[in-house]
Amino acid sequence: MQKSQGAHATFCEAPAAYIVQTYFVLRMVIAGGAIVLPAALLVWVALDPELAMMSSLSAFYYSPARSFFVGILVAIGVALVAYRGYTRGENALLNAAGGASIVVAMVPTGNSSVGGVNPASLIHTVAAVGFFVLAALSIFFYGQETLESIPDRGLRRRYRVAYRALAVLVVAFPAVAVLVTWVVDSSAVLFAGEAAALYAFAAFWMVKTYELSRSQVQMRVV
Repeated sequence: MQKSQGAHATFCEAPAAYIVQTYFVLRMVIAGGAIVLPAALLVWVALDPELAMMSSLSAFYYSPARSFFVGILVAIGVALVAYRGYTRGENALLNAAGGASIVVAMVPTGNSSVGGVNPASLIHTVAAVGFFVLAALSIFFYGQETLESIPDRGLRRRYRVAYRALAVLVVAFPAVAVLVTWVVDSSAVLFAGEAAALYAFAAFWMVKTYELSRSQVQMRVV
C-alpha cells in the first residue's frame, strides 16, 4: 500500500497548473527571443571590433554571430509550433509562422559581398515576409478571442485596440523600413525596422500573457 502511494506521489497532483506553467514558458521563449535578438546583436557589435554592423538582422548570418542568430530564430519557431492556439485558426497561423521563422534561420539571405539573387535568398525573403504577415494576422484576428472573460467592457476595448495596433505595427515597421531603404539606401533603417517589428510582436505576447493571467482562460481550458 505504501509503495502504491509512493508511486502515485510521483505524478503531478495539479496537472492543469503545470500545463498553464508550460504555456507560460513557451510564451516567454517567444517574447524573450524576439526582444533579445536585436539587442544582443547591437551589444555584440559594440563590444567586438571584429563584428561589423550589418544592414539587416538576416545579414548577421554571415558574421561570427551566425550561431546566435540561427539559434534564437529556431527557438522562436519551435515555441510557436509547440504553442497551442486558442482556436484552430490561430493555431494554424502560429504553426505557419513558426515554420517560417525556422526557414528564415536555416536558409540564409543573399550575401551582400557577393551580390546577385539566388533561390535560397528568394526563399529566405518569402519566409521572412511570411513570418511577419502570419504573426500579424494571428494577432489581428485572434488576439481578442479570450477578452469576453474580462467583465470590464472598457478594459476589453482597450485590449482589443492595443492588439490590433500591434498587429499593424508588426507589418508596418518592416514595410516602411524596406521602402525607406530603397529610397535613401540606408543600411541602418532595415535593421531598425525589423527590430521594431520584433518588439511589437514581443509586446503582444507579453500583454496577452498579462491579460490571460487576469482572465484565467488557460486554466479553464485545461
